Amino acid sequence: MNSFSKLIICIIAIASAGIPTAAAQNTQQYDFSSVSINGLDTYKIYTREQITDALGEPDEEDNVIYKYFVYHTTMVMAPPSGDYSLSDAKAVRNVVDELGYSDVGKDSIKICVFTLYSDRFAVNDYVRVGDPVSKVYDMGGKTLEEEDCSRIYWAPEGSPDEPWIEWGCYPRFYYDDNGIITDIELYHD
Repeated sequence: MNSFSKLIICIIAIASAGIPTAAAQNTQQYDFSSVSINGLDTYKIYTREQITDALGEPDEEDNVIYKYFVYHTTMVMAPPSGDYSLSDAKAVRNVVDELGYSDVGKDSIKICVFTLYSDRFAVNDYVRVGDPVSKVYDMGGKTLEEEDCSRIYWAPEGSPDEPWIEWGCYPRFYYDDNGIITDIELYHD
């Protein structure tokens, strides 16, 4: 028996014994029971100070349907692979992230919607713009993939909508042809 065959047998034995794989062990430290942004659960009530502590001070605020914290980010990207003549040059793209909230009382607000185009914010402290779309599946839960749109919806396991999940109420992860997340949004009316 060669070493590759022994490795395969070990992997099968570990999996059948219920021992988590390296990928699963890496996700055990995260909470995927709800939807959160930088540690703030959507629809939970927070003070403005708690929100700005987790998200940072917004660059501006807007008031359209919801009130929004608006963040401007300059994304610096590496040159296209294989173009070594411009190896020192970086592409720059300005993006705007918006997190909508509603007032629920004196200094009490809750995040209801978001649109993320930068890697500044993390859904469930785990998935960011620029990550491989496979990280969405690492979170477990339920997914609905729309390949023709390059979009995956994600809902936590045991969501109150099961078994008929209202997919429009959960985050959508858009990805490019290389399987890299380009933007993340949540809009629940």
